[in-house]
Amino acid sequence: MKFTLGLGMLIVFGLGLISCFDPPEYPLTPEIEFDNLVFKETPNASDADSLLLFLRFKDGDGNLGLNTNENGCYVNGSDTICYNEKFYYTLTANGEPVTYKTKRTMPELGLPDYVKPYDCINWELVFDNSPNPKVTDTVYFELNENHYNIFVDFLVKQNDGSFQEFDWRTEFCTTYDGRFPILAKNSDLSLKSPVEGTLRYAMLSTGFKLQFSIKTVKLRVQIQDRLLNKSNIIETPEFQFK
Repeated sequence: MKFTLGLGMLIVFGLGLISCFDPPEYPLTPEIEFDNLVFKETPNASDADSLLLFLRFKDGDGNLGLNTNENGCYVNGSDTICYNEKFYYTLTANGEPVTYKTKRTMPELGLPDYVKPYDCINWELVFDNSPNPKVTDTVYFELNENHYNIFVDFLVKQNDGSFQEFDWRTEFCTTYDGRFPILAKNSDLSLKSPVEGTLRYAMLSTGFKLQFSIKTVKLRVQIQDRLLNKSNIIETPEFQFK
């Protein structure tokens, strides 16, 4: 069956920026707690259903959030922090990009074949500019796990009671990881003000019920701040899409 899968969309509400004389001392590593989970099914089968995740968060220096157009790298002390989606590589000998030709001529690099799931997570087709675009090359890349700042895994209950992750990338070449915007009211993040509030994260799809049917599912969730400090990992209660 064909699924129409959408990336997550996040809305921030209930935000509290601490401005009193004695602000609480929160850890500099963000902390999250599960608040609620709501499934909203649309009456029209062609419209996407919504899975709404509510998280309570707090962070000691308020450096949570990324702008949608932040896709580069910058130096932070001795570390280089990158928010781009993909890393592309060149051959140091001649500066040419690593392509499928490289795979054939340099098997010692161990590059994967252009087959599922690597056709999605490691290879990108390059097209020409003709009216009927044709593939001119296949370029190798690696995904940057720090492109997003909220990470959501779907865990499906097995017959023995254990849970196994359903990998959206390998199955449908998509992800429900996403970005939430900068949360501090003052864009100068060097002020390092404590911040707390609630995130409402909406995941959209017409395929939730088709994919999981009457299966029991739960989510595993984590966020990270701009310095790539990861929060604690939380799991939602078990639920079904009904």
